Amino acid sequence: MAKIALNHATISDTTAFNHIQYQQFDNGNWLPKTAEAIIKGNVTSTVTNVIINGKAPIVQGDRTNENDTYTLPAGGVYTNGAHTNAQGSVTVGNSRSVFINGKSVAIENSNVTTHAGTNCKINGGVSSTVNIGS
Repeated sequence: MAKIALNHATISDTTAFNHIQYQQFDNGNWLPKTAEAIIKGNVTSTVTNVIINGKAPIVQGDRTNENDTYTLPAGGVYTNGAHTNAQGSVTVGNSRSVFINGKSVAIENSNVTTHAGTNCKINGGVSSTVNIGS
């Protein structure tokens, strides 16, 4: 049985390659370079009229709150690409045709697309008592 995802459920960390831009001095020149970022976040529910285990359920289309973390090599100077409070969204709810307010209910492992276009899943913050399926 699939557990329903609830407000502030976490998303799995995902890597965005070439997401951070920086410069590095080499042989008398500043060279543009890129680095990967790890994206971490959670999902904010838009549902206001249903409560499960004291929290609002997440539905398809709800937005994520994401932050990038990265490490630059020694001598690297950041120029662009880091985000705090960036937003992606829940792209797939459930396959059992369960809806709240006309939107597919998100469950554990529902698909998320991040602000960087990478894919991950809801991996925490789910209902302990309400499930979808048999």
